[in-house]
Amino acid sequence: MLATLASFSIAAGLCGALLLGGCRDGSQMATGGTSTAPAPAPAQEVIGHDRAGADEPRLADAPTIDLLANRHRWHLHRKGLIVPFAGEGLRKYSQEYSQPWGEVIDHDGRAGRTLARPAATLTVPWHHGDEATALLWVHGLVDGQRVQLEVNGRHAGASAARTEWSALQMAIPRGALRQGENQIRVHVARAGRVAGTKSYGLFHALELVPGPTDAIPRPPPLTPVARARHGAEKPALTGLPRMVLHVEVPRGAWLQVDTGGEEGARLRARARTVDGESQVLIDTTARPGAWTRHRVSLAQFADRLVELELSADNAGAWAEPVIALEEAKLAPAPPTYDNLVLVVVDALRSDRLAVYGKTRVRTPRITAEAEKRGVVFLHNQAASPSSPPSHGSIQTGMIPRVHGVTGDRAQLAPGTPMLSTQLGAAGVATAYFGNNPFGMARLEKPGKWTAFHQPSREGKGHDCTALVPEMLAFAGEQKRAGRRFFISSLPYEPHTPYRYHRGISDRFFPGPWGPPVGKHVDGGLLSSLSSGRTRLSDAQWEQLRALYDGEVEYFDACFGRLIDGLAEIGAGRDTAVVLTSDHGEGMFEHGHMGHAFGHYAELGNVPLVVMADRLTPSSRKLTTVTSHLDIAPTVLQLMGVEPDRRVQGHSLIPVIRRQGAWPPRVVPLEYGRSYALRARRWKLIVDYSGTESLFDLESDPTEQTDLVGKNHMAHRYLRDLAGFYLAHRTRWTMARWGPLNDHAPAFAENVER
Repeated sequence: MLATLASFSIAAGLCGALLLGGCRDGSQMATGGTSTAPAPAPAQEVIGHDRAGADEPRLADAPTIDLLANRHRWHLHRKGLIVPFAGEGLRKYSQEYSQPWGEVIDHDGRAGRTLARPAATLTVPWHHGDEATALLWVHGLVDGQRVQLEVNGRHAGASAARTEWSALQMAIPRGALRQGENQIRVHVARAGRVAGTKSYGLFHALELVPGPTDAIPRPPPLTPVARARHGAEKPALTGLPRMVLHVEVPRGAWLQVDTGGEEGARLRARARTVDGESQVLIDTTARPGAWTRHRVSLAQFADRLVELELSADNAGAWAEPVIALEEAKLAPAPPTYDNLVLVVVDALRSDRLAVYGKTRVRTPRITAEAEKRGVVFLHNQAASPSSPPSHGSIQTGMIPRVHGVTGDRAQLAPGTPMLSTQLGAAGVATAYFGNNPFGMARLEKPGKWTAFHQPSREGKGHDCTALVPEMLAFAGEQKRAGRRFFISSLPYEPHTPYRYHRGISDRFFPGPWGPPVGKHVDGGLLSSLSSGRTRLSDAQWEQLRALYDGEVEYFDACFGRLIDGLAEIGAGRDTAVVLTSDHGEGMFEHGHMGHAFGHYAELGNVPLVVMADRLTPSSRKLTTVTSHLDIAPTVLQLMGVEPDRRVQGHSLIPVIRRQGAWPPRVVPLEYGRSYALRARRWKLIVDYSGTESLFDLESDPTEQTDLVGKNHMAHRYLRDLAGFYLAHRTRWTMARWGPLNDHAPAFAENVER
């Protein structure tokens, strides 16, 4: 999952320190070229240990994207595209919210996946001609099980499934398949039973073959990974003539792989971008009985999404393939902080803070603290666009579906580990001070709080000035008693009601402050604007936005008082401060005001700033995509507490320490049945009805232009990941399985039969 901070594997033992020396297994190293010449690389390009290039980077101990561990993300091609029903690679093509596919069962000598419903929908990419044949390996469990296919709504054939393993052949009508994404629907007439399970048949694999075909080949492989022996035995991607993987390339990345194969086997690696740029990375002929190592710079693809294609003939093999990063300095590990204050500013958009870019809003105290001792995560995402689910994720490091607060009325699942329970168990005094009971009150009883106060319910007002003195009083009391403390706070600014602040709001709007906006905007006006019952003039819109922006600026002064107060009680140096928000706020960018209406940028983009002495040698702004799920494990590591194994996010301290690029991450957002996946440049949103939207955040940061049907590569990349997310989101922890777009070895080990 989800998401969330990159768990990474270490490229250790790759021929020592990867200085282009000889390898212990007897293989030699070769430089990979960037030439587009079709001829295989000549033998003299193979470099032995005495030909080490001084310009080659050190890759040892750098994070890698393990292309074997990501085996189920590869698109497999034999004669055509393979959909491996009985393998985990099926997930790429199944994005139904309620999964129709059941378990994989061995039956009559072959593995098949059960179909729990009479129909299932697959989405598959197609880049061939307009005529094709579907080959379906299926086992009918009872007489009368008739399998029918529809392709993009058109009937594509039907055939009776025999009560044994057999291959059904169906001619897909000319023009039914289109270039790009396609929908294939499988219908089965009757159900049977296998291993005590009701099923509409057992499905092994589907292969879409271009054009007509007479011969039915053997069933295709379900995974591209096998052990290959060409001299030394190595795990490799092999057995298929063509494999395709969509991957975001980080800066300073190199493709490293050993090639081998039978005599005359030709192997080629190619990268293609969303803009259509194509480059041959490796073009070589295998040397019988030996592996040849290639290392190819991917600098020209830095920060871009590419389609990586590996093709081979005559049993060619790609052994130990990784995308490795160049070695970078590692800052010293930060100290364990005595105390930590988590400030969750309600409804604060990240684009209203100067540390995130140009804005008219002045937040000098936040800016100064971030620039002096802070790390700003520029692409942080809210777990949900509503307060209750988001606060649940901030306090637990889990997606709403796991911690239980999936909507605005749900409660935390019993026994869910929270920051307060884990820190409290470690002897830390824990306190909450906040003014949004709707967002946090349900987390009082499940937590382990030394103190839990809501000034708004205690007659002390909604203002952040009521919070700071109570926070400092608690901190001072613990400091004097020699106890460590953790404070979670929830200032209500700039959530509605947006209030007028003399000398601040006037700077954004000179007046007059008349109706319907006035000097106090509540949820009623926002609802009326969203429904269209109320319309505003341009000046009235400026008036409304001035109130929101003024609230942000007003809060900055409260933040300054908190920082000054911690220093005054002698806790400034030993206290880390984490600043974030539960969600953003819509200002009619997509026809809605407020929040809880979707996963658009104005709601999903929230700040995350970690501020502490000795955290990092200098202030930094990092482009790694992060999430609410990462906050809890980061807080726990800063305070020296091991996170509960159920926490789904991952600590950001390794990202902070590495003074270089980090592998790209994709993180999830969800609210009820809707969800989104956010990559660095791309974002896929799936609403309650299942309608998809795709946005290019580089050219369209406010997400106004839907690219579904226009950018097939980016759409397919995120659709692939959506399938894995929907199938495994409740079990996914990034510490164990890696992020959605970079599977750790433990993922394949866990899901493979």
